[in-house]
Amino acid sequence: MSWVTKWLSDLRKKMTRSFLGENMSYSSYGLVGECIAMTSILQRGYGCAMAQQDGCDLVCWDRNNIDTGNTFLVQVRSCQLSRNHKNRLHFQLGMGGTKRMPTRQDYDILALVATEQRTVFFMPVYSVNCKKLTKTPDFFSNPEIEIESWKKTIEALNGKHN
Repeated sequence: MSWVTKWLSDLRKKMTRSFLGENMSYSSYGLVGECIAMTSILQRGYGCAMAQQDGCDLVCWDRNNIDTGNTFLVQVRSCQLSRNHKNRLHFQLGMGGTKRMPTRQDYDILALVATEQRTVFFMPVYSVNCKKLTKTPDFFSNPEIEIESWKKTIEALNGKHN
């Protein structure tokens, strides 16, 4: 095998991840996380749409209180179990090439998606205090985590809006 063939083979392996037994590209894998987050937001009674721009994945709004004009930008970070550390989920939270800390100028809500559990944990951007976050799969096993974290995030953001 030539070095070019080996290099291409290694690159192909790095560019795909296994998700529930299927090989997927990183962009497809990210889209799965966005769809899981969008589903959770819709289940909370909010409207939600994909945002086709860098730095923000979703836009959501309260369908029951449309007069308030509150819309929120959502950044989705998804991951699956680490191959090297089997009981860990590693989320990259930094923004841009320098991996700087996010601010309200970037987005309002961070959605951490554990794709294998198909579960989301929400938090307001100003609660992000690190560039990398590691969680265990057990963190996402609480059946109320989506409801509770969404409620706390919206309450915190509405308090900041007023």
